[in-house]
Amino acid sequence: MHVFTRAPITQLLFVSILLTSSTTSQPQWRDLPNAPVAGGGRHDDVFFINPDTGWVVNGGGLVYRTLDGGMTWDNTFAASEYLRCVGFGTYLNGWAGTLSDLNPLYATADGGETWAPVSGIPDPAPKSICGISVVGDSVVYAVGAYYGFPRVVKSTDAGNSWTTFNLAAYAEALVDCYFFHRDSGFVVGSTDSLWTSGEGEAVVVFTSDGGNSWEQRHVGTRPGELCWKISFPSDSVGFVSIEDFTSSPDEVYFLKTTDRGMSWQENLFQSFHYDEQGIGFATPSIGWIGGWGGDTYESTDGGNSWHLAGFGFYMNRFRFLSDTLGYAVGESVYKYSNEKTTGDVKHVPEGRLTGFYLAQNYPNPFNSSTTWRFNLDRTSFVDLRVYDALGQEVALLIKEDRDPGTYEVTFHSRGLASGVYLYRLVAGTFSDSKRMLLLR
Repeated sequence: MHVFTRAPITQLLFVSILLTSSTTSQPQWRDLPNAPVAGGGRHDDVFFINPDTGWVVNGGGLVYRTLDGGMTWDNTFAASEYLRCVGFGTYLNGWAGTLSDLNPLYATADGGETWAPVSGIPDPAPKSICGISVVGDSVVYAVGAYYGFPRVVKSTDAGNSWTTFNLAAYAEALVDCYFFHRDSGFVVGSTDSLWTSGEGEAVVVFTSDGGNSWEQRHVGTRPGELCWKISFPSDSVGFVSIEDFTSSPDEVYFLKTTDRGMSWQENLFQSFHYDEQGIGFATPSIGWIGGWGGDTYESTDGGNSWHLAGFGFYMNRFRFLSDTLGYAVGESVYKYSNEKTTGDVKHVPEGRLTGFYLAQNYPNPFNSSTTWRFNLDRTSFVDLRVYDALGQEVALLIKEDRDPGTYEVTFHSRGLASGVYLYRLVAGTFSDSKRMLLLR
């Protein structure tokens, strides 16, 4: 059990290491240390075709690709447009949507090495593409725009030809889509263009015949709201984030379905202003919400309650390959897995030392990062977390098994204010003395 001692210091940081004999670790989010820098303020979308191969796009018009699960990234393309979304059907064939009425959709046939604008989309063509859903290797749906001109475009032959659907009878703005079958799926947005009227309600629209017919499955009860992202962690349970465009909302909501989207319930997220956008659930119980509101929030009870997640800023997209593997983007790129977490951990090749110790961090004071060295005299499950003065978790640095040896852990202090901090080590029944560290 961790015991936090409060002191009359305005800002405190507690770091604890817990060693146990357990070998079970739960998936955790970590900030990928070599993630690309976002252009346009943040990364807008991420898509992985398998656990190792994925792409990230952002407002700077940049496409990044990784072939090793996010450990390294290459910038493969730079567009002149704001890239909003991305999706792939195979390792080679993919699409990226833009906020441009000149080139709303790009395509690649070589795994993202080269991209070209998609031509031949029939009228009424979309003004921009905000969301993409790929079913199998050849069926693609794309929707837009968040500011009006509600269009759905569809291809059933891997992008060789396209069909356009005008959804003005059901919505005036579209942001995202999710198709669980080549013919069945949802598009979400608003009943009006909030950028011109500000009076639209959140709307969920469904088709079961490939877009030949549509029906509204949900219309919100409050004006000034726009559905932003959609996430289905199971066949029957789904979630939709709601962005509020009123000047000062005192309550922010999200949608949830438990009957495969036949009905949707409005659920309270926060009772204060928060610019909600990204939403993603790894399981029907465990999920996250983020956005321009800043911090990321986590729920472990299907959205009934929320608490600070301790990772991520300005989150716009969460995507999961399984309930133990996922990727997300916002200010950086984040990975959800059983792998080592946010600390940069490396083994120090030196002789075995006796006992267990945690050395003073260095440098101290520090600006953006500092490093701890610790030694293990036996195989142990290491849990290293950062806490604030109230005992709330700020970051998870390590949560994994480690063999005997000496290790170094580097902590990146992005998002923490300057001040005087404190850390404490707990190892079984052993409690290290408190030590000071300074963040300039």
